[in-house]
Amino acid sequence: MLYEFCAWWIGQLSDCIPKEWRRAAASMPDCLTVTPTGPVRSGVTAVSVSLWSKNRETSLGEFRIKDDGLAGVPNPARLPVVLRLADSDVLCKTIALPAATERDLAQVLAFEMDRETPFAADDVLWGYRLTDRDRQRGQIAVRLRLISRAQLAWLLDAFADTGILLARAEIAGGIDDGLVLPVDANGAQLVPRGRTRFLRWASAALCVVFATLVIASPFIRQARDLAKVDQEIAASRGAAEQAGHLRNDIDRLAGAGTVVQKERAAAGDPLATLAALTGALPDDTYLTELQQQQTKVTFGGRSTTASQLIGAVAKSNELHNPVFVAPVTRMEATHQEVFSISADTGP
Repeated sequence: MLYEFCAWWIGQLSDCIPKEWRRAAASMPDCLTVTPTGPVRSGVTAVSVSLWSKNRETSLGEFRIKDDGLAGVPNPARLPVVLRLADSDVLCKTIALPAATERDLAQVLAFEMDRETPFAADDVLWGYRLTDRDRQRGQIAVRLRLISRAQLAWLLDAFADTGILLARAEIAGGIDDGLVLPVDANGAQLVPRGRTRFLRWASAALCVVFATLVIASPFIRQARDLAKVDQEIAASRGAAEQAGHLRNDIDRLAGAGTVVQKERAAAGDPLATLAALTGALPDDTYLTELQQQQTKVTFGGRSTTASQLIGAVAKSNELHNPVFVAPVTRMEATHQEVFSISADTGP
């Protein structure tokens, strides 16, 4: 199962690589490439020949097929010849097969060729590519590409007459660019092993990179979240310090206010005492003097009924123990009495 997964994954990654990159990465051995100058089905009078050497393609020109024109194809090194066919010249059919046939897929396709196509396996140049696996149904999808040998008979005969031995055919362009169509009776998959070596290594490296990213992503996310939390803590630490300073200032000011209140309570509050006297004394009484020393207050003035002031002051909640500190003197001219009273303040 691991082998099947790796094969499928490599195939998927290979499809993601642009065709130009795949051609540049392919390590195809030196050869001569022969490309028909038009559609094969309509008959071709000339072919374009190129030299593929050290992964570089050099055009050698066009050569006519008739009148021994192929005899002029230069091939001093006796390089193998590859026939490149347009994607539109090669028939295509997708076949659904049981998954168990994957290990011997070439033999199964050769056996089923006459049932799936109008040709026998010996009558066509063919290749295939595995495109999908349906594990639930236990099936695989195979794209079969083939071209009749009869369509290429004139070209193969021309090669044979000039002593050119065709090594293989392959599709140029389309979704199956590079698919090999062997000239013998055995089908083949997309490209030879030598041409996909780089792609396999690249795909394996990508698999390792993706696996590493998947494994490391939780740790990366956790590190990012921790960094964000640290930033928030650092930002809130300054606000917390400022709040602490404000709390200290408030406590200090509150302590100072308590001290003031204590000192005021110890020394007596003249305004509170004056307010208490104002509420306790009758309206016909006027104060001419007021003196307070801590909890002892002495006040004096004029009143029409000074003898009643002791009782009035005694009813006050803020003043206690009122007594005359001097004799009451009557003023006949104004019909008023001059008094001087002492009392205690506080609870």
